[in-house]
Amino acid sequence: MSSVALNSGKPRELMIPTAVGNLNAALYPPEGSRRDYTVIFCHGFRGSKEGGGRASSLAARVAGLGFAALLFDFTPLSMLSAQVGELRAVVDYCRHEVGRQVILFGRSMGGSAALAVAAADKFIGGLCLWATPFDLHETFRLSLGDGYNRLLDGEPVSIADEFGELRLSPSFLHDFDRFDLLACATQVSGRPLLVVHGENDEIVPCRQAAVIFGQAGEPKSMAVIPGADHRFLHGHGQASAAVLAWLAASFPVGATDKPSCI
Repeated sequence: MSSVALNSGKPRELMIPTAVGNLNAALYPPEGSRRDYTVIFCHGFRGSKEGGGRASSLAARVAGLGFAALLFDFTPLSMLSAQVGELRAVVDYCRHEVGRQVILFGRSMGGSAALAVAAADKFIGGLCLWATPFDLHETFRLSLGDGYNRLLDGEPVSIADEFGELRLSPSFLHDFDRFDLLACATQVSGRPLLVVHGENDEIVPCRQAAVIFGQAGEPKSMAVIPGADHRFLHGHGQASAAVLAWLAASFPVGATDKPSCI
């Protein structure tokens, strides 16, 4: 039985312990009765667990299908390896406190972390990659412009954008080289995979999604949203509908549970 009570329709605020501190989280309890699944939402770089309210809205709809849905905040501006470690801690927490079976939903760089974790953890039940890059060097070259080249040259950079000031060290880029995310894509075979991408994504070109999809084994599906950019300012409803349909079809009520790792 889960240690965290799931008897309220409102999200419950949580603190998830990791090796370096606690992460803020919100748990949406499942509606109705189904298998013991938790969908963990992983936000993108510079993002937040709420996603401007859109991630929270999608999490509530996921809970409406009968899944527990957990949103959490990565440590801001952390390297990919740090995000992978934090996500592993969140997965362990959910398995012991919420529901034994875990599905990962990752947005942008959060999807890269989810891909790495799912490849290494064969008990992850499914994976949804939303605007997710496998080539993070290309993604940050497109998003940082000249700042990317300065980082490669060993110079820390400070950049002001619509979200505030961004300060990165060269190690942020070098850390990407610790991961072969295309190899990770081949290692998630046998578990349901959904790739969701915007046709006009200017930060993670749609061809990156096509390459990930091509590398992955079955069962898999892909939804390219016409006219959508990286942030899905257009087409968010269509993308969300694809996620909900995939969850309902891939994890139907009454299907046999896979063995738990605990």
